Amino acid sequence: MKNAAGQITVFVSLTMMCVFALFCVLMESARTAGARWYLQTAASSALDSVFSQYHRELWDSYRLLFAEYDEEEELKTDFAVFLNAYLETGKWYPMTLADTEIEEWVTVVDDHGSYLEKEILDYMEFGIWKLDYESETAEELWDMSKEAGAIKNIGDCYDGHSREVLELEESLEDISDNLNDQEDERKQAGSCLCDYDSRGFYRAAEKLIDEMEKVPGLVAAYQKKADILAENLGESRNYYEEQKGDCTGGIQLKLEEEITQYESYISEDGDRRQEVEALTELSEEQITLVQEVVEEVKEVEETIDEWEGGEDDEDELDLDELWSPVIRHFDRLDIAELSFRHGIADKDKEGWLKNIKTLTQNGILKLVLPDNQAVSENILDTTELPSALEECAESARTITLLNHLIVNEYCGSFFKNFCDVEITGNKETEYAGETESLRGRCLAYEIEYLLGGADSDRENLTKAVERLFAVREGLNLAYLLTDSEKREEARTLAATVTGITGLAPLVLITMFFILCVWAAGEALMDIRGLLSGEKVPIWKSSDTWTLTIENLLEMGKNGTIGTGGGDQGLTYGSWLKLLLYVDDIVIQEYRMMDMIQMNLREKQNSFRMRRGLYRTQLRCELNGKHVFFAPGFVENLTGSRNHGYLMQVMIERVY
Repeated sequence: MKNAAGQITVFVSLTMMCVFALFCVLMESARTAGARWYLQTAASSALDSVFSQYHRELWDSYRLLFAEYDEEEELKTDFAVFLNAYLETGKWYPMTLADTEIEEWVTVVDDHGSYLEKEILDYMEFGIWKLDYESETAEELWDMSKEAGAIKNIGDCYDGHSREVLELEESLEDISDNLNDQEDERKQAGSCLCDYDSRGFYRAAEKLIDEMEKVPGLVAAYQKKADILAENLGESRNYYEEQKGDCTGGIQLKLEEEITQYESYISEDGDRRQEVEALTELSEEQITLVQEVVEEVKEVEETIDEWEGGEDDEDELDLDELWSPVIRHFDRLDIAELSFRHGIADKDKEGWLKNIKTLTQNGILKLVLPDNQAVSENILDTTELPSALEECAESARTITLLNHLIVNEYCGSFFKNFCDVEITGNKETEYAGETESLRGRCLAYEIEYLLGGADSDRENLTKAVERLFAVREGLNLAYLLTDSEKREEARTLAATVTGITGLAPLVLITMFFILCVWAAGEALMDIRGLLSGEKVPIWKSSDTWTLTIENLLEMGKNGTIGTGGGDQGLTYGSWLKLLLYVDDIVIQEYRMMDMIQMNLREKQNSFRMRRGLYRTQLRCELNGKHVFFAPGFVENLTGSRNHGYLMQVMIERVY
């Protein structure tokens, strides 16, 4: 047996080696496929773990999910820690992390705030909330807001012209007063002549000439005001043509009726102007006549002095004969009177109405602030605010009507306004019944900041109140234009102020002025009511209108503003959300980020919204090691002990 051949043993050995080699290749192939699936699962789980580290305070306070990372390296380090935990336990899948590259890095401040908006919409989809008004009426509210703005702007234009008309009437009144003064001095001078009182005549004649010399200046002042009014009315007509498209047909007709009265007034003023302008030349002629009479009086005095100097025939001096020609000459002086009705009959009421407009021009906030209610004086630290980024560009993108309403509802749920805050001292503020330090919130009036964007509570509240006033004034004027009963009340008051009956242009212009003032007075009461916790409807009715015309005059007389509103309509917070609805969504959302950042910085000073990671995509490279495909003899044959291979995986996560 020592000489037995070993071919079979060698053949079997070679066969077995081939079989086992094939088996190892198949096993390695299956293991490699499993390794890739394991790597994908491990990488996905690791990134899930990274995203599970969302900012807890951000979620608790605002229900927003963002992870906080200042730099990409921080994310890669965290990812490596979580991934290595999977790699260390992979006996069947030995591999090591070679490199991690971040292919995409998206934060909350990117893409013009769209990621903040998506987070809000995702949360609100499952939240419990209710719109203040039906979504179907949102477009109507938008149109109504635009109409209110257009009416307010047109009303302001022609309200200004109403004051110009009244000032023009005052110029006519000044001219008329001057003519009356001339007549008084003429009578005084004539009386002195009849009494042969030359000294008294000189004094009266001097005053008379002084009054006559004022006429050219008074006429010029009238002409200037008339020219300005005519020019401004032409510009306002063009402005009305541009704005009327935002008004409904019924309101357009009412506004057109009012505007026509101004143009009728100017047409009517053409005839009056000719009469007024003629006074300049007439005054020059009359001054010449008076001066001639003065000279004649001096001649009479000289004649009398000569008679008094003589010794003879003194009793023959006939004074009647001397003075009669002078008196007849002076009697030729006829002081003109304006032949048309002019001026203001009740200046007190006119002044009270003007006072209301003056009050609004000197600052609305102090007029509408509830009694004993202080205003927060907090000032925002504007360091590194998201709204300062270039991404915050107005109209950079749009949003659907319904989504904008939902975002506004989110604002109402998570941000405070004036009515949510009660200032109880320099350092204490009460939010919804819970007292906390003002240091907990940088600004007390947060929704007002979303509207105003200023760095102080007072300025933001002022801007919000002014915007509310503009909207409410426009809506109130629109209602007054359609309420025949209140228009008649305004016309009656206009007749009292002007002293003119009927439907003269001046009466109707004054009526429109009263309607504008009335709308403004009601708007002041509306806002004061809103700030006091009352409700105000979008469109007024006779039942919800609060300011009577008598109280309107009292308001102008005393400067006191009552509290309007009631239990119907929208609250102050709802009105703010309505204003937000007409604002640009990009600006609004970046200001929301400002508030979130500044409030969270009170607890974590390093917090910045730009660190809020929303989405990322990673590319990982790993070195794998063959398990069944590297027997020793292969290493000996190839001379290489590097039997690893490179694997790559792409993973992406988004909140």
